[in-house]
Amino acid sequence: MSQSLTSVTGNRLNVVVDASPLRDSRRNAGIGRYVASMLVALSKRDDLDLHTVTPWLRPRRDTLVVRWLNAQPGLALVRARHPSALLHGMASEASLAWPPGRQVVTLHDVIPWTRDIRTIPTKRYIDYQASRLRRCATIIAVSKSAAAEAIEQLGLEASRVHVIPEGVEAVFGAVPGGDDTITRRRLGVPESGYVLWVGTLLHPDPRKALDVLIDAMTQVGDATLVMAGAPGDESRRLAQAANELGLRLVLPGFVTDAELAALYRGAGAVAVPSLHEGFGLPVLEALACGAPVVATTAGNLADLAGSAAVLVTPGDATALAEAIGGLLHNQEERARLAAAGPAVASAYSWSHTAEMTVAVYREVLGVD
Repeated sequence: MSQSLTSVTGNRLNVVVDASPLRDSRRNAGIGRYVASMLVALSKRDDLDLHTVTPWLRPRRDTLVVRWLNAQPGLALVRARHPSALLHGMASEASLAWPPGRQVVTLHDVIPWTRDIRTIPTKRYIDYQASRLRRCATIIAVSKSAAAEAIEQLGLEASRVHVIPEGVEAVFGAVPGGDDTITRRRLGVPESGYVLWVGTLLHPDPRKALDVLIDAMTQVGDATLVMAGAPGDESRRLAQAANELGLRLVLPGFVTDAELAALYRGAGAVAVPSLHEGFGLPVLEALACGAPVVATTAGNLADLAGSAAVLVTPGDATALAEAIGGLLHNQEERARLAAAGPAVASAYSWSHTAEMTVAVYREVLGVD
């Protein structure tokens, strides 16, 4: 690790990244994807001295407060070695170990500040974070809708909020892989025509509206639902519900990016029934793979997908069922979406996200 004590060495910026989400359950969720992808993209640049900090141990409990506390000792140690470096918190939280004026924080959504929190430690932590975020040098919001919500909900100064969208990995492409069929067979999914949902299934998340999706699928008829993501309490609950309803459900568990791309390319429809999404990375990945998408208009989804997806009202299981069923039985519409999706996704890349992010670093540090 570099021992430089200045924010700039030659033309290289000293930047510390809080990568603590890679040590807890967030590593298999959208935030984990963001952190991992950004670290790769930033590490390829020749204008950064990048220092990645992950906690020595996994948190004893996977809660907001414990995860955050678990990350602070490592950040404090690096702060002592690099007191003038800029800290980038990539998971919607500011650090106690760093002056707010030298912190850039990526805010994915404001859901923690809109929930009915009943425990005193969590409530205090949420209030503390809101106060600290208001004092950070800059907030990066992953979408215009996330920025607007953050400004309103947290009282942030609009001039200090920068909108920088996420990217999509090169593995997610519309050209079929030579082993796509073998991959899908190995994962236990039908060769094609299934309905795909992607996300973590470790714990229930009301924002994802998975009960709405289950309800919709019972109305679609003879179709298989594939739900890909890290298994846990939520996957077990959904498996039981599907069994009781007689719904064909396949749970392949956590899949690699290459496997996920194969699942996208074979799907008759990708369903995103969320009640809220700060960005909507599964939608972007599906579009890049030429998969027909049915999503709600919640959060950033409508702005992200536009006419390259079929959009429905959040929480309406009947509308969702009609949209999914319509796609499964309309080859012409699937073909239109398959052509439109990659064109939309081509505007997004992690290298471009990194380029815009470094521009923010330079603005904060006052470097041309």
